[in-house]
Amino acid sequence: MHGSIRAPRSDAVRWYTHGWNRDLSWRLIHAIIPRVPRFLRPPIHLATTLLCFAAMPRERRAARLNLTRITGRRGLASRLLAFRLFYNFSKFMVSYTDLLPFRPEAAARRVEGGEAATRTIEGLLAEGRGLVVVTLHLGNWEMGLAFLSRLGRKVNVVLRPEEAGSSRWEERARAHPGVRTIAAGRSAWNGVDLLLALRRGEVVAVQGDRAMGPPERRAALFGAPLRLPAGPFLLARASGAPILIVCVPIIGHWRYRIVLDGPLRVGLEESSLQAAADEFARRAEAIVARYPTQWFNFFELWDAESAADRQAGARSATAPGR
Repeated sequence: MHGSIRAPRSDAVRWYTHGWNRDLSWRLIHAIIPRVPRFLRPPIHLATTLLCFAAMPRERRAARLNLTRITGRRGLASRLLAFRLFYNFSKFMVSYTDLLPFRPEAAARRVEGGEAATRTIEGLLAEGRGLVVVTLHLGNWEMGLAFLSRLGRKVNVVLRPEEAGSSRWEERARAHPGVRTIAAGRSAWNGVDLLLALRRGEVVAVQGDRAMGPPERRAALFGAPLRLPAGPFLLARASGAPILIVCVPIIGHWRYRIVLDGPLRVGLEESSLQAAADEFARRAEAIVARYPTQWFNFFELWDAESAADRQAGARSATAPGR
């Protein structure tokens, strides 16, 4: 989840972790922050943000370029927005200390809008087809998972296996009997497994803003095409389950707001998949526009898309028969 993109490979986009996202960093966070009074956290965030912002020029530039496309702001304004993005990401990393040990009830007390969200989610689950929850790398998605786990339905969270040292902290943060983690791409049976979970009336939670390989769909975000994972739309079409977009932006330093959009419905026609991807992109764009400095992408989103297109064109040009 955290890091940047190297040059695309022939099979899929590969993630890497920058020098600050290592096991040592997470060890220091979990050793120090729980012992620090909350009123001292803001200056600690500021100090670490200044250090990382100065030491990570590639990520800093990528954040500025992304934010310029999202907000239209350039120059000093884009630098300030990028700094705010780094600052918010510092708050996100530290928030894992609030999730350990995993206590969904305690987490729910920090989330604004929880009662209305619960009514909406329970109403969709009452249809008896399960629920596909799609989130973004925005705000604190782990807090959203803690919220979902309180609703009495099994939550099947689909994640790509990560190369980051942070993964074991994330696994501890979501270790709960009501949460089952499924590694994307590990088994050809994943789709069947998730479809059966929906038919049992369970929740399937997926992050829908980064495609890491097929199946994919292209949709326009902020005026340029982006590849999105098609898995949520395929699951919704096969099961009849509604899709609900769920994001949990950070409010202040230890409060959160749950933001819902939907439901989206996917018909049986082939064209319905693209229509669903386009509608998801439109709704996701509106959420990102409200919280641009909490959409945590430290690589050039649209540049990566162009690089993938160039590579696909090169493979096509060198294919046999050309």
